[in-house]
Amino acid sequence: MYINQAIKKAETQKRGITRKVWFPRPMILIPTNTNAGFLMTSIGQDPGQKWVPYSDDLTANDWIPYG
Repeated sequence: MYINQAIKKAETQKRGITRKVWFPRPMILIPTNTNAGFLMTSIGQDPGQKWVPYSDDLTANDWIPYG
């Protein structure tokens, strides 16, 4: 699914999002409604730095809710 679809689904499930191509150790992105944008984390870590997407990330269709 596209990033906007994954965000909507993840919000209802109280989860983050990731891309399938980032497996087996995916980054988990937590969308915010602040100027922080997306917070980036991975399993077992606290949310850390801000994520800045590439254009390929924004147009990809392999996004899924995760975490």
